[in-house]
Amino acid sequence: MPDIERKSFRSEFKAGDEPGSFVAQFVTFDVMDLDGDVTLRGAFPEGKEILVSAYQHGSWMGALPVGKAVIHEQGDAAVAAGLFNLNMEAGRETYESVKFSGDLQEYSYGFRVLEVGDEKAVDAWEKAHDGARPQRIIKSVEPYEISPVLKGAGVGTATLDIKAGLPYADEAEAALAAVNAIAARTKSLADLRRKDGRDLSEPNRQRIESLLEGLSSTQEDLKGLLDTGDGGDKAAAVFLEFSRINARILEEL
Repeated sequence: MPDIERKSFRSEFKAGDEPGSFVAQFVTFDVMDLDGDVTLRGAFPEGKEILVSAYQHGSWMGALPVGKAVIHEQGDAAVAAGLFNLNMEAGRETYESVKFSGDLQEYSYGFRVLEVGDEKAVDAWEKAHDGARPQRIIKSVEPYEISPVLKGAGVGTATLDIKAGLPYADEAEAALAAVNAIAARTKSLADLRRKDGRDLSEPNRQRIESLLEGLSSTQEDLKGLLDTGDGGDKAAAVFLEFSRINARILEEL
């Protein structure tokens, strides 16, 4: 098995302006990967649109795809210029994980082989590469999806570029939605236990109290922005919503 090296390289493709945009290298041409395959330049259909699978090819097992991308070949690599679907929770989580992972992130892809080199081509590649003999030389494929993975078979896969997160207004709305969801869950839990003649369990009370502490701290920070005039209309809306949710959760204690 050859030593795996990672190299810094520039991409002519950049992530778009839309939040969730990214560019990833998912194949390096003319090197033997960890499955013993060598993929040649020209193997991929230029400009083909494919899906971005849930992490570790999870969409083959039924998980929803988390984005889409367009395939391009540049130099010695195939890249995918894509967009994570930030309107779905799985898309946001995958995007955040990929962005956080930085240079540690690797990629893989699902495909069907259309054409491989004959034995003469394999012999020639072996002779030119100090006796390293590939299992097959892939000349053409039909790609179906790419996927961020913990460890890929490909050599030199990486995130080349990724757009920053959601705009402030959208992030604030997502945060409010998440807090609203936990408030509704708290109320539902409390109602169910009351029907059975029971109060909230002590562990759940502690969780809620911890949540309230965090919300109260956030509320104070937002209030400070409003008091200094730096918060704007959206901060005011977030502050009022957090205050309302705090009150709802307190009612359940």
